[in-house]
Amino acid sequence: MQTVSNGMGDVRRLADAQWAAARLADTYRGLPEAISKAMLLDRFERAAPRLGLGDGVVRLIRALVRVTAEQDWTGKTHPVAWPSNDMLCEELQRSRTVVQGLIREAVRAGLVHMRDSGNGKRWGYRDERGFIIEAFGFDLAPLAVRWDEFADLAAARGLEQAQRRALMRKLGEVRREIRTVCADALYRGFEGYDWNGAVDLALGRLPRTPSLAELEALHQTFSALMAAVDVAWVKARQNSQSEPKGAEIRAQKEPTTEPRSAGATYSSPRKKVVEPSARPSRPAVEAELSLVEAAISEEAIPLSLVLEAVPELGDFLEDPATAQWEDLVDAVGRAAPLMGVNLSAVREARDAMGRNRAAIALATVLARWKDGEIRSSAGGYLRAMCERERGGALKLLPSLFGLKARHEPPAPGGKSPLRRTAR
Repeated sequence: MQTVSNGMGDVRRLADAQWAAARLADTYRGLPEAISKAMLLDRFERAAPRLGLGDGVVRLIRALVRVTAEQDWTGKTHPVAWPSNDMLCEELQRSRTVVQGLIREAVRAGLVHMRDSGNGKRWGYRDERGFIIEAFGFDLAPLAVRWDEFADLAAARGLEQAQRRALMRKLGEVRREIRTVCADALYRGFEGYDWNGAVDLALGRLPRTPSLAELEALHQTFSALMAAVDVAWVKARQNSQSEPKGAEIRAQKEPTTEPRSAGATYSSPRKKVVEPSARPSRPAVEAELSLVEAAISEEAIPLSLVLEAVPELGDFLEDPATAQWEDLVDAVGRAAPLMGVNLSAVREARDAMGRNRAAIALATVLARWKDGEIRSSAGGYLRAMCERERGGALKLLPSLFGLKARHEPPAPGGKSPLRRTAR
């Protein structure tokens, strides 16, 4: 044990931690200019987790700082608080034994220095201007001396929290993508991979409060799983397309590009897209793809028109100038979750319209969602288009021409081109 004088005539026996707190208090010269006690308290509370301080100590320091005056932190006097243990018990809603333990912990952490009177009581009084004349109790000068430390720790913790939020967001996106791809594979009946096992892993519960290192490790794990699911999906699709289907004996068209990345969505075989009046019924399409090709007429929707009418697709295409139909399907597949359109709505659209025509419908939904025309549910808007398609009332060509007119220069006379809406 060691002894140290507090400069006011009293002598207190201190342990090593108490001695260190006393030395900090002796170096006190006031808070830096323009720094208030509220700012000091804020930085301390944000730095407390990195210092390993519990909520009880934080609440104790908060109660002590609040009873001080702003002029106590200017350096003219030491910021001393003298609440009794009974007052602290009432403020913190803790027993006397717990409060005494928190005080000892605060001293050991170098946050306060105890300045006791000769009889061990805490008291103090101020002059008419509010400055402390004499006081015995909790000397909070070590807090002011450690301002720079608290500010640095608070900034580091803020940066770590931002990184944690970014990783949590990326982790959620990867897990949703895994579930979406596996659900699509199960719906198509693809084999050769444990789709259900991948879904179970993607649905697994994450640690309650993972550290930054744990989040980085989880992101790497799920990114690797996404890459494996991606490769398995593409391989299963190629295998399913290479098998003869009934009377269909001609070769299936395959994309010439490799799978893009672990975060890519999945392409489909190229098909022509025509208006309902030029397309045969869906059972006929499923039975004989050749009938669909024979029914293609001059009313087919060119891909160039879709890209011109909906330039918003450029945010989801790698190269709009060389985009193909499968690229459009990929693009709207990535845009659908951002609009709140779930997989079941996309699947319903593909069942009702065909894959490419559904992609065009989703592109028009994207344009109207970006413009703010769709304010409630983009998924509900798409389902309504499916209903019109089943009734033969959905006309996509007029919608595309109307959307294209948005980007044309105003007509002479200052009038903007009229905007057509989907019927």
